[in-house]
Amino acid sequence: MTAPENIRADFVQMVSRPDEALELARVALLVAAESDLDVDIDGELRQLEGWADELKGRITPDLNNLQKLARLRSFVFDDLGFRGDRRDYYSPSNSLLHQVMKRRRGIPLTLSIVFMELGWRIGIPFEGVAFPGHFLVRLPGEPRDLLLDPYKRGMMVHEEDCRQMLLESTGGRLSYDPALTASVGKRDVVARLLHNLKGAYLRAGDDAQALAAVERLLVLAPDDREEIRDPESADRETIEGHVRTLRQLLSSLN
Repeated sequence: MTAPENIRADFVQMVSRPDEALELARVALLVAAESDLDVDIDGELRQLEGWADELKGRITPDLNNLQKLARLRSFVFDDLGFRGDRRDYYSPSNSLLHQVMKRRRGIPLTLSIVFMELGWRIGIPFEGVAFPGHFLVRLPGEPRDLLLDPYKRGMMVHEEDCRQMLLESTGGRLSYDPALTASVGKRDVVARLLHNLKGAYLRAGDDAQALAAVERLLVLAPDDREEIRDPESADRETIEGHVRTLRQLLSSLN
């Protein structure tokens, strides 16, 4: 068991790295470890590497990215049995990577993290896409990029699909724009994960865990006042008091 203060310090140190050096799976597990102190971060990463080693045994040097993608899909969704959790979509466990890996169930973002991490290990240059209401994965390529939905077994997503998803998630309040399918960096993926976790804990009535998610969002963007102004955020005055401490911790790492 790791002390909570050590978990937070490790999180701060990791997200202070340049985006290309940020270890997405490790950060997602550090996020989970604040909710469950028994998370074995190194053990979960070994599990991920074990899956990757098994997958690599099915990859030959002559395969292109589309052929690798086909084998990745089969491995993740057929052999490992990962699925979207439609029964309890908003459960906090769907935003905790170790629980997603154990249950083989998750939401679009956490399934995308597993999908991308395994894809990266076999040389597929996946990018995250923070589409409103439904995280997606991009595979850059010629003559065009592919958008993929790990929540639906890695199926290809087209513009009309995006328009429909946007209509369902926003009720028409947001108009479709191709910019909504732009790729994002790993820090943005972590921020999306924390936003999801905050919302899940607020739904569950767990203000303390929701506050912890907001604190970590402020680590990613210390000057972002939106989280403090957010009427859904728990204990707003307490958050104000944490901002100075978080900035001091960030300064000590620079």
